[in-house]
Amino acid sequence: MNDLIPEIYICVEKHESEYPIPIILSEGDKVKLGERAPEPGWYDWIWAETIGGQSGWIPIQIIHIDNDLKQGIVQENYSSKELNISVDSKVTKIKTLNGWSWVRNLETNEEGWIPDLKLQQTQT
Repeated sequence: MNDLIPEIYICVEKHESEYPIPIILSEGDKVKLGERAPEPGWYDWIWAETIGGQSGWIPIQIIHIDNDLKQGIVQENYSSKELNISVDSKVTKIKTLNGWSWVRNLETNEEGWIPDLKLQQTQT
C-alpha cells in the first residue's frame, strides 16, 4: 500500500495547446526527425513525423537516433497531447521532462503536458 500523498500544483497561467492534434507514438515506431526546439530550456524537444504523416514535438530522450541524425526509433509509448487548463486549476505531476510535466487535472481527471513555468506547488 502506498501512503505517499501526491504533490498538488496550481496553474498560475492559462495554457492552451498550439497543436490540437497530438502525435501519438508506440514503442518501436520509426520517425523522421526535424529541428530541435529553439527556446532556451526546451532544446531536448525535437520535431518528429511518422510514416503516416502525424507530426509534433517529442522528447529526444525517448528516441534511438540513427547515425544519419534524420531518423529514429521510439523507445516508449508517447503522446504529445497538451492539457488546456485555466488559472487556479489543481493538478498532480505524473512525469517531468525538459521543462514540461505530464499532469492530471484533479477536477476532470484529464491528462496532458503543460509547461512547468505555468505551475506552482501548493502549500499543503
